[in-house]
Amino acid sequence: MIDVRSQHIEVSQDRRQYPRLEFRCTAHFSHLKEGLIVTDLSLNGIFVEVADKTGLEPGQEVRMAIKFPTERQAVLLKAKIVNVNKRGVGCQFLDLSTRNFEAIRNCFDTFKDTLPIG
Repeated sequence: MIDVRSQHIEVSQDRRQYPRLEFRCTAHFSHLKEGLIVTDLSLNGIFVEVADKTGLEPGQEVRMAIKFPTERQAVLLKAKIVNVNKRGVGCQFLDLSTRNFEAIRNCFDTFKDTLPIG
């Protein structure tokens, strides 16, 4: 007998609405003492390397400060953790003010031609 059933193969689909770029800058979560490194950026969120992810869970809201090289001062943001993995956490920006969105977009537009991820 020959088994002609198709095999189920899981394929990762990148469902991001906004393109990302490889990008490095510093960030701080309000409740963590350690400085963090942002490794990629989109207009909708960031990925941050975090060594100790204790207490960081998907769905959790965090406040953060990010020092974009295109801004004089750190930008204070609210975000939701959407992904936690070995390297760190992926965060989606929440309730962006026009000023904060413009700061993110200015940084993204400045560096978008350097190292796109997707």
